[in-house]
Amino acid sequence: MDIFNRTKDNEVEFGKFLDKVDNVYRNLQEFENEIDLFDIALIKKSFRSKTDDFFREDRKLNIGIIGRVKVGKSSFLNTLMFEGNPVLPSAVTPKTAVLTKIEYDAENRLEVEYFTREEWKLINAAASGDREKNEYKVAHEIMTMTEERNLNAQDFITKQKEVIYYESYEELMENINDYVGENGKYTPLVKSVSIYTDREELEDISIVDTPGLYDPILSRVDKTKQFMELCDVVFFLSKSTSFLDKNDIDLVASQLPKKGVKKVVLVCSRVDDGIRDTLWSKDSLDEAFEYTKKQLTEYAESAFNTYRNNNYYVDVELIEQFKHPVFVSAIAENMAKKDLKNLTKKEQKVYDDFASKGPVTKEQLMKIGNMDEIRNIFDEVVSKKDIMLEEKASTFIPDAKDELKDKLMRIQNLAKNRITQLNKYDKEKLSEQKKNITSQINKMNVNLEVVFNDLKEKIEQYKLQAISEIRAYNREYLQVSEKEGITTHFEIRKESNAKWFKPWTWGTTSRVIYSYDEKYSYIDAYDAIENIRNFVEDGKECIELTFNKSLDISVLKNKLLSIIIENLDALGDNYDASYYKLLVERTLNGIRIPAIEFPTAPFEDIITSEFTGEIKSNSMKSNFKKVLSDTIYDVREGICKKLEHEVMRFEDGIDELKRTFADNLLKDITNELNMVIDQFENKELEIQRYNKLIDIIEKVDVNA
Repeated sequence: MDIFNRTKDNEVEFGKFLDKVDNVYRNLQEFENEIDLFDIALIKKSFRSKTDDFFREDRKLNIGIIGRVKVGKSSFLNTLMFEGNPVLPSAVTPKTAVLTKIEYDAENRLEVEYFTREEWKLINAAASGDREKNEYKVAHEIMTMTEERNLNAQDFITKQKEVIYYESYEELMENINDYVGENGKYTPLVKSVSIYTDREELEDISIVDTPGLYDPILSRVDKTKQFMELCDVVFFLSKSTSFLDKNDIDLVASQLPKKGVKKVVLVCSRVDDGIRDTLWSKDSLDEAFEYTKKQLTEYAESAFNTYRNNNYYVDVELIEQFKHPVFVSAIAENMAKKDLKNLTKKEQKVYDDFASKGPVTKEQLMKIGNMDEIRNIFDEVVSKKDIMLEEKASTFIPDAKDELKDKLMRIQNLAKNRITQLNKYDKEKLSEQKKNITSQINKMNVNLEVVFNDLKEKIEQYKLQAISEIRAYNREYLQVSEKEGITTHFEIRKESNAKWFKPWTWGTTSRVIYSYDEKYSYIDAYDAIENIRNFVEDGKECIELTFNKSLDISVLKNKLLSIIIENLDALGDNYDASYYKLLVERTLNGIRIPAIEFPTAPFEDIITSEFTGEIKSNSMKSNFKKVLSDTIYDVREGICKKLEHEVMRFEDGIDELKRTFADNLLKDITNELNMVIDQFENKELEIQRYNKLIDIIEKVDVNA
């Protein structure tokens, strides 16, 4: 395509812009003690990265699948691209999150990128840190997985990359789990994997399943960010039971547009979970489905309207796209294509919940699955590839100029604000104001304590509900159904060969083999393993839901902002609500819903150590059911203890936040005041410097 040929005009235009950024950086360098120039330098690096990637002969349409762990990205892709077959294993924990790229090529192969020596040193160092913190915990688990698999990390990090060829697509799919699966042999050492297959529908596109931007291992976050810089289209998944939290909204509304993404499809994934949460209060499955969609659509519209009203830089066109999420359920789509007898345990549970309000049809499951709408969007995106990329090529310079303009405006406003302070106040007044701020913040601690205590009470309330639900699941997973088998028996009999008209046959015999079938009932030991795994998955979801119901970041943020603005009116005009908002968001970014892990292997071993295959005799069946009952009881108690432990950790975090919130807020405000106070020593000179800074910025003609 012509658009991928970098012309002389491109070279001139790009060169002029990069020179402009260099000049701006050099001219502002003398003020680096007062302002942060890192963002200016980053504009140049990002621009070069995006344009160098774009102008390549083999440039494809980059499609990103983005979302947190366990929002259903792999299931979504498997259903969209691979007819529901589990080609991409689910990364159910942060320690197994691997960025996976899928592209067409005539040769079926995997290109595996391992952690570098430096990255592995950081993981190794983190593994010995405080395991209560997520990044240290995950690092420790990665090291443990490496030891359990008897891997010598040095063998892999020294080669950094490896290419493995396969004779066929099927052979590649059989082996991919070793590198990206939760229990994959090499998974703990892998940072990213590129899958090249001879499937023609992948021609001209590159699909990437990302581990997300909230990964505790920073090198994997960096890898995701690098890909986002080059992304053209994003399918952003947010699951129905925790739809669009604060981080999700900021990413899709602010960060992605700045990265140059031209189209974002907001996908409400795992909508079957949302339906099951509301089904109990509705008369039918259809009613629950429509109610769930209506509630979440209204929430999306409200959330993005609020974001647009409270933020200076937003892409209005993209915001409008976000107000109409696409609701999907990969599991419902896959169920619709199966006979009931072929459903997995997890699918059967979803089906049984749906059927509690009446018969469930395949048409209803397809409607809830709704993958055809996604396929239509996907096909439309691919068909408009040339148009989209041509549009992207034309916006490199305008987008980069807008970003530079935004950064300069922020620096200019900061300089103007400091000049106002230096002119309006003297050193004594600012010092007095600092004392007043300290006094006001100390007074508002009582109100802050009420907000944080309410949060703790709420999580205790939902914890009790979750424990009740987990105990209810216990009864369901005690059940294992008996199956019917057939044994073929063989008997050998002697039969006479004598024929009355053939005297020479009289007295002779021959052996004849007879067979007959006998039916019997048995229990499959593997059903118990699946019960344990499904019980743990349901338990983990109960725990996760406890935190999602308890913690509404937007509500908490508004409560804290109200308290701050009410108590800090002594600041006058120097700090506005947007400043407080920034400080509150910075603090709340530290609140994380824990990633729940609960290994099933010890419980599975209890079953497999005593039972395998078909259990036929009544005495063995009775013994098996007792062992399963004891094991399910242990699983139940283990999950409940895990919930108690995670709630205790979370509440400790809230107590720490309650203790430090006012101090951190005071620190941020007083640091700014202290800088201005220090500048009173040379007040006139500092004002001249800030005026010079403003003059330099005003002379920058970004659009020239």
